[in-house]
Amino acid sequence: MRKVRILVVLPILKNPALEEVTRREIEQIRDENLEVSLVSLEQGPASIESEFDDRIASPWVLEKVKEAEVNGFDAVFLDCMGDIALNAAKEIVRIPVIGPCQATMAMASMLGDRFSVITILENVVPLFWRKAREYGFIQNLASVRSVEVPVLELDTKRELVKEKLVEESKIAIKEDGADVIILGCTGMVGMAKDVQEVVGVPVIDPVPVSIKLAKLMAELRLIHSSKAYPKPPSKLRKFPGMSELLLEKI
Repeated sequence: MRKVRILVVLPILKNPALEEVTRREIEQIRDENLEVSLVSLEQGPASIESEFDDRIASPWVLEKVKEAEVNGFDAVFLDCMGDIALNAAKEIVRIPVIGPCQATMAMASMLGDRFSVITILENVVPLFWRKAREYGFIQNLASVRSVEVPVLELDTKRELVKEKLVEESKIAIKEDGADVIILGCTGMVGMAKDVQEVVGVPVIDPVPVSIKLAKLMAELRLIHSSKAYPKPPSKLRKFPGMSELLLEKI
């Protein structure tokens, strides 16, 4: 069987610590039929913690997605719970593109009746309510809570983050009626198992779930519908520093 090649796009400026922990966790799920490569952005924000960061990152994410298709990758995983440029990415390529927010909400809806998202900061809480409405899971979303640790501090405060994840998850289960927990930042990669052992309900790590889903879709040759995500019309487009590969040769 031919290996499935997946490109993981970290939609932020290069962060060696985050890249390292992501690679380490990916290695835990890699098999002989899976090849995973990881890239970060040369231009964009240092982290994604707002809609503004999303917009700054999106053009460069789309360029990486298009390059992935041209370079023969079978699928792309957008490594941020904001699902950065997900819909636009589906318009410009004919390989599966996975956003972890959409993927984990779908998975959580199969594991229980109501899920809660435990994310980084209070200011990103509204994003998850909007995403739940967009994806059709608003009736399943029990609550969105935060640990109040920014993305760039997740690696240096991992034990504190785990403690806060446990604390907020317990509240979500007891007070909000959640029966499944989603880790609301891909920078929390590798923490789900420890949290699940304490809180006693399924805890979803968006990174392995998304990569495995990308692999499955590639193997089954399932691609997003061109009716739902039609190819953008051809026209002149200009964006400083961006290659013609994306702007004029979609």
